[in-house]
Amino acid sequence: MSLLHMAWRNLVNRSIQTLITIGVVTIGVSLTLGIMLLSGGVKQGIIKASEPFGMIVGSKGSANQLVFNTIFLMDNPLANIPLDYYHTLETDPRVAQAIPFALGDNYQGYRIVGTSPQFFELKGRPIDPPYFQLEAGRIFNKPYEAVIGAKAAKETGLKIGDRFISGHGVARSIEPEGEHKDHPYTVVGILRSVSAPADQGIYVSMDSYWISHEHHEHDEGDHHEPVQNAVDSDEHGDHEALGVTAALIKPASYMDLMKLYQEINQGKEAQAVFPGQVIAKIFDMMGSGEEILQYISWVVLGMAGLTIILALYGSTVERRRTVSILRAIGANRNAVFTIIFLESVLVVFLGCAGGVLLGYVLSWMLAQYIGSQVSITVSITYSWKLLTLIGGVGLLGILAGIVPAISAYRTDAARHLNANI
Repeated sequence: MSLLHMAWRNLVNRSIQTLITIGVVTIGVSLTLGIMLLSGGVKQGIIKASEPFGMIVGSKGSANQLVFNTIFLMDNPLANIPLDYYHTLETDPRVAQAIPFALGDNYQGYRIVGTSPQFFELKGRPIDPPYFQLEAGRIFNKPYEAVIGAKAAKETGLKIGDRFISGHGVARSIEPEGEHKDHPYTVVGILRSVSAPADQGIYVSMDSYWISHEHHEHDEGDHHEPVQNAVDSDEHGDHEALGVTAALIKPASYMDLMKLYQEINQGKEAQAVFPGQVIAKIFDMMGSGEEILQYISWVVLGMAGLTIILALYGSTVERRRTVSILRAIGANRNAVFTIIFLESVLVVFLGCAGGVLLGYVLSWMLAQYIGSQVSITVSITYSWKLLTLIGGVGLLGILAGIVPAISAYRTDAARHLNANI
């Protein structure tokens, strides 16, 4: 019988104690691995969601709220910036592109976003293809045509050609608002999934947004002016009411970007926000919670090591006569040391294997839940940190196995055999 087989049989003979010890190691490894996988996956998902958005300009208030409004389609919208101010940005020679972004209505809880066709041309980098791609249909080209995000289309069941009535506000409406029933939307396009919060949006023209809020009084068949001309029309009346929640700004150059950022924030009309700066603060907040959870997981792993020591040491004390018999029939001290040490190695190996499996399963389940709630892709992929984790747990197991192995090595065979005669 090999020493490894003997070590395995010893563990099987103490099955309850062995399972408890393996369970503690499994929990420690799965908790640590889950924290690593989820934190990294969430960060990558947030970064991916913000890729196409440059500088965001909105009304004075919380920068976090402005980013959550535009990128994550969450939180209550800030007050609108006046349309004439937006028009000033749009015509500024330092601005290569200004895209309106307006919130205020919803359909079954999915936010209706007023914007322009240029929104669908946004790119993460100049060399990248457009971030938003059509799965079916086309982009809207007149009022009350809608392009639906992938998740919004899936959850609502809307298809090309379907019509729907919006509800007022960004929260789910039980019944559509009465004034909206005269202006149903028609689905003309469905976006390909980008695995980001944008999948939850329903995108319509700015004219649709203004008409639905009773800022337009056109007869059926009237021409509706585009956003860049709307400010010049007397029909539109109050320019402040004809505002936009935010403007997505692409500068002509980096120097222009920094000048615009300073000028806007020094003024009283609006604020300019770099999503990357806000996201960095979010990561800092995540890091504090992640650090606490990591401390907890290392404490659990430390308890696992202590459990291994106590379990093997206790079994060694109980089996002194067995060890003495092994010595008496020819097993040397090194063989006894190896058997006890191999028991520790087996426990750690099984605990790590179970921990890795459980960690990936739980991480995948949580990633699916997070994705279903906020449409952020949480990628659960192989991490090189896994090798560090397994190496650390393996070292912990080696150290934990040495103490009882040394105890068995030093067992006085003659004394324990005589004591049981």
